[in-house]
Amino acid sequence: MSSHLPTPQQLGWQDLEFGLFVHFGINTFTGREWGDGTEDPALFYPTALDCRQWARVAKEAGMRYAILTAKHHDGFCLWPTETTAHSVKSSPWRDGKGDVVREFVDACREEGILPGLYCSPWDRNAPCYSDPKAYSEFYARQLEELCSNYGPLVQLWFDGAGSEGYTYDWDRIIGTVRRLQPGAVIFQMGDPDIRWGGNELGYGSPDLWTTVDESRLDILWESPRRELPPQGRYLPVELDTTINRAGWFWHPNTTDQIKSLDELIGIYYRSVGHGANLLLNVAPNREGRLEEAEVQRLLELGAEIRRRFGNPLAAVGPGSGELEIVLREPGLVARFEAMEDLSRGESVLEWVLEAQVGQDGLGRPAWHRLAHGYALGHKRLGDFPPIVASRFRLRVIRSRGEARLRSLKVFAP
Repeated sequence: MSSHLPTPQQLGWQDLEFGLFVHFGINTFTGREWGDGTEDPALFYPTALDCRQWARVAKEAGMRYAILTAKHHDGFCLWPTETTAHSVKSSPWRDGKGDVVREFVDACREEGILPGLYCSPWDRNAPCYSDPKAYSEFYARQLEELCSNYGPLVQLWFDGAGSEGYTYDWDRIIGTVRRLQPGAVIFQMGDPDIRWGGNELGYGSPDLWTTVDESRLDILWESPRRELPPQGRYLPVELDTTINRAGWFWHPNTTDQIKSLDELIGIYYRSVGHGANLLLNVAPNREGRLEEAEVQRLLELGAEIRRRFGNPLAAVGPGSGELEIVLREPGLVARFEAMEDLSRGESVLEWVLEAQVGQDGLGRPAWHRLAHGYALGHKRLGDFPPIVASRFRLRVIRSRGEARLRSLKVFAP
């Protein structure tokens, strides 16, 4: 695909905004972040796997989708694949008849969470990896299993780590996903629908354009700039990070490394609040459950997001070029949410949010600037010094073609 217009799948994915990343696998039991593929499958033995807990926590935190590492770089598969013995079927867990992917997708659907799967292209166990043609066939067969046997998936996650300079048959690989999971979006590699934000901190530039330069698609993240590219491709951003600084997989005795609520709120503002989706990793322990301290921090985050953005004083939308809110009486306002209508592509090049503060010397409304930016995109969230006013407006200063605004909301402190 190559278009400045979004697909319905891209637009639907952007509305999900906040997702749970679940790194779980053989590394959970070895204490490593990147396994080398020589691990004994017998090490994989979660004593109390509870995917329902994962999904319930995600739902309560306000997350709408979840991505599981069905296969990480070590090549160990969390489903009983026919392609390799390096999988759960060679472990003693569930007497070799277990299927983490099945339990994960079923739990997600029971809780109303959309499931997606990470399947690493880099495979440090597969003997055929040294032969790109043979490995592409092997990898496509793994994707056929994942895309055929587990119902609709929201996203397939292709991590680029370890694949530098390697030649995959992306036509075959991407074609498999498009054929079997037409409703899914593809992250990062091949012919993606979603691009990586360029870091694992969860931070995106305030002017994080959804449209990228066609001639620079080898660089899927870009430095801040104030203009859309001449021939842009619609490619939304997903930012990923961890709730615990210790790593992507679970490690013991790391409660002191859980990120603070203030830090996580800052990440939320700089990801979802800058127009990207946030995929926040919370890693299950060797029992197969999320750690209670991390669960509590995640639920605190969800509660704080709802406190700040769950009950607007007023909301309005949609409109062309300008949206205005008029409160029944002056109120104390300290934050906002603004969205561009992206159904026909990205068009806003510069915008301003203002509040009326009385009149000027000629009796005309006097407007005070509260926030200003260039890219507006899917969503912009922001705080400003509390102000008492009754009239607020979001105004497009410059645009490419007709500016289409989706909504404006204002909130009390």
